[in-house]
Amino acid sequence: MSVKKRTFVFVALALLVWSVVATGFAGYYYSIYSDLLVKTRKPIIYVNIGINYGNGTIEWFNGTEARAGDTLLDIIILVATTVNYTAGPSGAFVNSINGVSYSDSYYWMWWMWTTWGWFEGQVASDKYMVGDGETLYWYYEDTSIFPLPKPS
Repeated sequence: MSVKKRTFVFVALALLVWSVVATGFAGYYYSIYSDLLVKTRKPIIYVNIGINYGNGTIEWFNGTEARAGDTLLDIIILVATTVNYTAGPSGAFVNSINGVSYSDSYYWMWWMWTTWGWFEGQVASDKYMVGDGETLYWYYEDTSIFPLPKPS
């Protein structure tokens, strides 16, 4: 094989590899862009989020800006410094919020405020889509007590 032909084959192969890699990157970034576009076109809503660490420390994040369709898990990840959770078939289990982890019978539970008072969340936090103006509350509490004590 002549040097000219070998050079042509090498350049053609290099251009082919470059075009495949460039197409892959372009497709990847287009999918990220499309996902971001869908998320940012949703209307903005405002929610109130409380975190009770079970030791007397309570933090409130009132008027937290979110997007319609966000879940309670999305919102706690937005306002807390660190959130550790385990995804399961029936939903996410929150292991810790800001370093406070479940232990013995103490777990993170979530509550919602209604016109009738506090009600315990009935689904996993990644399954509950928050609504505009809602007040939601994460409570690190002793789950061995039944019924669970409502937030005060």
